[in-house]
Amino acid sequence: MEQPTITEESSNFQRIIGQTVILYGASPNLALITESNLFVNTMADVVSGGKTVRLAASGIGDTTQEARYTVYQLDGTASTFRLAPLIGITLPTGMDGANPQMPREDQPGMGNFGGRIAMTSSWQTLHWNAEAEIGYNSYAPGAGYQVGNQFVADAAFHYVIWPRDLSANIPGELFASLETNYFDTGNSRINGQTSPGTGGQLWLLDPGLDYSTPHYGVALTALLPIQQQTMNGIGNRYDFGIELHFRWSFYTSYHW
Repeated sequence: MEQPTITEESSNFQRIIGQTVILYGASPNLALITESNLFVNTMADVVSGGKTVRLAASGIGDTTQEARYTVYQLDGTASTFRLAPLIGITLPTGMDGANPQMPREDQPGMGNFGGRIAMTSSWQTLHWNAEAEIGYNSYAPGAGYQVGNQFVADAAFHYVIWPRDLSANIPGELFASLETNYFDTGNSRINGQTSPGTGGQLWLLDPGLDYSTPHYGVALTALLPIQQQTMNGIGNRYDFGIELHFRWSFYTSYHW
């Protein structure tokens, strides 16, 4: 899956992330997931020497390795419900000094190892599906810098709007989607001192459209803030974001 995301914040701050996700079904219950930010570009107005300068930092971002295992499954008539815990580790594969003139938190990579734990759930039927996830991300310090730990809660609902008759042999389905994402992030620290303008709460509402077939899918989603609060000083305000989604499914005979 390729998932480019563009976000815009106050003070002319923009971020572009090109993320690649590879999900391998190792068994009917176990999924192994690799999330790699292969391209990250940040642009911001930075005050230097009393003047505002437009700076950019581009490069490779970090990688997260995850494992998700289904511990509960309830199948009904044309429906299925699943619960699956997830654990992961973030590897500092990204460039944390692409532009030394820019703040550390604006670099493509964090430079920190991290851990992730979450509980995921899904409920799928012929006409709609819903997913939810609640998790926690923690980070270890590296080279005097530590990203703030983060609580995350996500939910999504997708409803088939075309075709209306699902009994025929159809090539694909068009879904209307509505997702929501909540982040509660702690302050980042530099040499043990709190980094101003970092941390806080952000709540997004994400309407979109998703066309899906058994082999591929294409989606467009808007990322709209409905509540946000920055801790410890004035930070950038999240204005909006756009996310594209390209999925390709293939079969391999190699399974556990």
